[in-house]
Amino acid sequence: MFGTCTILLLFFLIDTISTAAVTTFPRATGNVTYTNARVLAQNEIFDGAMRRFDRGRGACKQQVEGGKADAVFILENGATLKNVIIGPDQAEGVHCQGSCNIINVWWEDVCE
Repeated sequence: MFGTCTILLLFFLIDTISTAAVTTFPRATGNVTYTNARVLAQNEIFDGAMRRFDRGRGACKQQVEGGKADAVFILENGATLKNVIIGPDQAEGVHCQGSCNIINVWWEDVCE
C-alpha cells in the first residue's frame, strides 16, 4: 500500500509543519514621530526600546517613490539600529549609507 519512503516522507512533513517558526509581532512601548529623518552617525548604536517610529500622518504619499530624505532612519557606515518598530506612517523606512546593522527591527506596513 505505502512504501517505507512514503511513510518516512509523511512523518518528516508532519514534523516540519509542527515545528515551523511562529512569530509574534512585538507591542510598541511608545510612539515617536520625526519631522526629518533621524541620522545615525558612523558606528553609532541606537536602541529604540521597542518604540514605534514614523514620519507622521500622510508620509506614505499614496506609495509615490521617495528618497533617503523620506526615510525614518538614515544609518551612516557602521551604524546599528536595534529594537525598533517602523510604523505605517512612513515612505522610506531605513536607508543604509554603506555597511549597517539592523537588529530586531520590525515594519508594521511597508509603503512600497
